[in-house]
Amino acid sequence: MQKTVEEILKKLSEAIVEYNGDSATSLTIELLAKGVEPDQIITEGLSKGIKEVSEKFNKLEIFLPHMIFAADAMQSAVQKIVESLPPDRKREVILGKVVLGTVKGDIHDVGKNIFKTMLLATGFEVYDLGVDVSQEYFINKAEEIKADIIALSCLMTTCLVQLKEIIEDLFRLRIRNKYKVLVGGGAVTETFAQKVGADGYAPDAITGAKLAKQILRKE
Repeated sequence: MQKTVEEILKKLSEAIVEYNGDSATSLTIELLAKGVEPDQIITEGLSKGIKEVSEKFNKLEIFLPHMIFAADAMQSAVQKIVESLPPDRKREVILGKVVLGTVKGDIHDVGKNIFKTMLLATGFEVYDLGVDVSQEYFINKAEEIKADIIALSCLMTTCLVQLKEIIEDLFRLRIRNKYKVLVGGGAVTETFAQKVGADGYAPDAITGAKLAKQILRKE
């Protein structure tokens, strides 16, 4: 008996929860072949699955590797959707480009990696520069890929000055208005983020991904 669209969407959601990238990809292709709109595939299939994974992560039922596996599965499916669209519709699926990294002098990456996972799951294209990233590298990469957002992570109070200096450099180079700057990490507070002129602050990865989406949707 032929499966309904609702049944396939349910299986797609389950594939994400089970970290099954091959299944998620094949189910996505099946839905596209049936003429299902990308928004519906993402909202009623992929996003439902990643939301369940996120809830399990918050309850400590699963851990960071599982989040990454689920995000990878989702990315494989989203890529198939992107490939199926004409250039003028791709922006409907890819919300924007994010340059992400931990600032110079700081080598912590757990929070950054979780944030990256949530950004990918939300529908962003992410360029992860790693840890101990210089001001120049952040800005040069943002310019190179025409980023929408520069996301800065900082867990050491001794490195907070880097956030301030990166934003100052953007002003100095007269390109501050080209990027939204999001900051987060254990050393950062909302008061500090406002003081240095960031566009947004997030206390955790899930909030950060939602904030990134909200900021670009307001554009």
